[in-house]
Amino acid sequence: MKYIKILILFLIFSCSNNKTKSNDEKIDIKNIDTLRYSYDGFNNGLRLDLLSDGRFINENYLFSCFGGGERKKVFGTYKMDSLKLTLNPERIEFIEYPEDMELKPKTTKIKYGIDSLKIKTEFQVVQWENNKYLFSDYFDFGWSLDKENDYIRFADYLNTGLEPEMNGMYLVNKTKDSITSEFDLKQIPEKWQSYFLKEPVSAKIKNITKVIDPNDEENISWQIELDKGEKDRINNRLTLETQDGEFFIEVDSVLTNRSFGKYYLPDFTKEKYPIGTELRTKWK
Repeated sequence: MKYIKILILFLIFSCSNNKTKSNDEKIDIKNIDTLRYSYDGFNNGLRLDLLSDGRFINENYLFSCFGGGERKKVFGTYKMDSLKLTLNPERIEFIEYPEDMELKPKTTKIKYGIDSLKIKTEFQVVQWENNKYLFSDYFDFGWSLDKENDYIRFADYLNTGLEPEMNGMYLVNKTKDSITSEFDLKQIPEKWQSYFLKEPVSAKIKNITKVIDPNDEENISWQIELDKGEKDRINNRLTLETQDGEFFIEVDSVLTNRSFGKYYLPDFTKEKYPIGTELRTKWK
C-alpha cells in the first residue's frame, strides 16, 4: 500500500538531515538570481537550482538514522523556455558520509558520464497558476515498488487530492498562494492523460475477508472487495478512503466489475466499516 510504503520510508529516514555542506556549495551566487525547483522528503530530497547566468546545480541527497548517507551534486549549463528545460551536465561531486560522525566525509569529483550517477536532463515545464512543475517521462523507482515517471507520480497525488498542498517525488517551484482553479490537463502529453481522473472515483465495500498469516497468527490483514472495477476507471494505482479519512486502501487487483485491496492495521472492525461503506479517491 502506498501509505504503508511511505510510512516505512519515514521510519527509515526520520532523522535530521543537517549534514556538512560540500565545498562547491560555496559558489558565490550573491549577485546571481536563482530559481529553485525541489522535492523535500524525510532525509531525502532533490534540488535543482537554475542560475540566471546559465548554470545549474542539481543536488540529490539521502541520509539514514544511523549517521551515514550520500549527497550527489551535478553541475553544468542549461537551456530553458516556457515549455522545455534541457540540462547539459559537465561534472559531478559525490560525497559519502560515514556512520561514524567523527570520520570525515569522502568526496569524489569526476566528469559527468558514469551511468549510476546520471540524472534526468529533459523536462517539460507545466504550470498551475503560480506553481511550476518539471516533469520527465523517464521511468525510475521512487516510493513505489514499480517503475514510475513524474507524470504518473503527479497523477497519483492529483487524483487523491494531495496536490497542490503536497507534492511527490517530482520537481516543483511553489509559491505561498493557494490554488483555486482546476488543473489544466491539456498541458499533459496525451499518452499520460489516461492516468488522470477527470472526477473522483467512488466505490463501496462489497465483501471483507480476514487474512491470517499461517506462519504468524498475530499477523492479521483484511482483504477488502469493492463493487467497482476496470470499467469504472478503477486501477491498481488508486488509493481510496472514507470521508473521515481514517480508513483507506490501495487497490492492488482489478477485474472488470470488482477490485481488491488490503488493510493492514489492527484497528479495523466490520462494525465501524461495514459492507456498503463508501470510499473515494477524493472527497470534495
